[in-house]
Amino acid sequence: MSLLTRLFSSDSNSASHEKLELAESPTSALQAWRAQPKAAEWGDFYAPEIFIEWARELKIAIALQDQGAWDLAGRGVLVISDQQATALDLLNKIASDAGMRFFEVPASHVADLVPDIRSKFQVHAPALVFLESGDWMASNPDPTIFSPFDSDETSFSKSLHADLLKFDLKNPVVVVTAANSERLMCRELKKVGAFDRIFTTDKPNAEFLGAKFLSKVGHDFFDEQTLKNSQKKIGLLLQSEFEEPDQQDLLVLRIKRFAKSESRKINFNDLANFALRGVVEHARPDPSMAEASAKRKTAIHEAGHACIAIIASEGQNIPDYATVVPSKNFLGVVFESLAYYDKMEDFTFNNMLLKARICLAGRAAEDLFFGSANVSSGANSDLAAVSRMCFSLFAYSGFHPEMMTSDIASSNLAVLRSGEVDPIQYDRISKEVRHFLHEQYHHVIDTLERNRGFVEAVAERLLWDPIVDQSEMIEIAVRFGIKVG
Repeated sequence: MSLLTRLFSSDSNSASHEKLELAESPTSALQAWRAQPKAAEWGDFYAPEIFIEWARELKIAIALQDQGAWDLAGRGVLVISDQQATALDLLNKIASDAGMRFFEVPASHVADLVPDIRSKFQVHAPALVFLESGDWMASNPDPTIFSPFDSDETSFSKSLHADLLKFDLKNPVVVVTAANSERLMCRELKKVGAFDRIFTTDKPNAEFLGAKFLSKVGHDFFDEQTLKNSQKKIGLLLQSEFEEPDQQDLLVLRIKRFAKSESRKINFNDLANFALRGVVEHARPDPSMAEASAKRKTAIHEAGHACIAIIASEGQNIPDYATVVPSKNFLGVVFESLAYYDKMEDFTFNNMLLKARICLAGRAAEDLFFGSANVSSGANSDLAAVSRMCFSLFAYSGFHPEMMTSDIASSNLAVLRSGEVDPIQYDRISKEVRHFLHEQYHHVIDTLERNRGFVEAVAERLLWDPIVDQSEMIEIAVRFGIKVG
């Protein structure tokens, strides 16, 4: 018998002092699982309408004490959500609005609550009891691999199902859990009377994430331009680099510390800098290091990336940020337009062309301005990334180096199975990748040559202003007659 079962046992034959311990322990355990009474506001959640309605249904069912009302409202609920912490806050808010006490039960204790899982909480009814997801859900996430948990005959799932059928209309206890996939719960528990109502949360859009993050940090920490124009871009940045709530919480603290140390307001460039370098705090580089890393070759390299991004996209992919301020991982970097990639509905051959040209542009700019014998190893990661991308698309997506020609588009449709490349196919695809990159490299050099003045202007700007944002990029491009927007 588990410790928790013993604690909840009412017919123990222990000594009297042991009985006193057992009498007090259940209350202590429940109090430990009781959520803080203060709940979030509905405005803190993205598209909460369906959950507002559920809270209303629960409140009505509690008042009516009617079996039909509870059948419709749901006595056992599964919430599908990628963010478990957010789901927990959401359920706490639902309980608060419905006039229910809220409890959080760790996954390791769920088995100890059976049988009579609801009876343990009825003294606090009406109650909403959250069971942390775990093995008790008895499901195998990969249907191709046998697992004893994948069977409907699992003894615990059957016991839990039978237990959940018991429901006291006068002392209602609703059981709820959350997981990132419905498949994590076995079929035995997704039956009428058990977890027979399933909700899913919508993934927040960038504007919502940006607005929520700005409020979390505090509007006083940001300059007016960032508050007015960068809300969506901040949300896109969070989606890309700080997806988890814990990561965002660390970023909040980093921003506040940085603002205090710099004695100024935060702007979008600062956030892009944190995305590139992380929230780790570094000592400031000494002047000699800064001079070495801001040399002309680095500026030319990054200017090549930035200029090709603008030209090859016909002014749609204007980098949000470019810098030659070094870190331990890079001497400089270009942060492409988040808004441009947000608009992308699917990944086409034209998108591959653009991405390949941007990746090659740093090396090509060095080649053009300093000569082939003087190119640096600074393009290592760019070349590795573009090589992997092209190999994957040629091998698995049916793309062909000459897909611009309609007759060729259908010549590479016998794709390989993911992860399966024999030596012969590897050699064939590698040759195609080399040929494609060779052709694109010379296209990029020709483009940079035709726009040499633009590249030099961006490089010069980076040499005296080591962080160049999107508005500055636009200003330089317009000066040279480059299409933007």
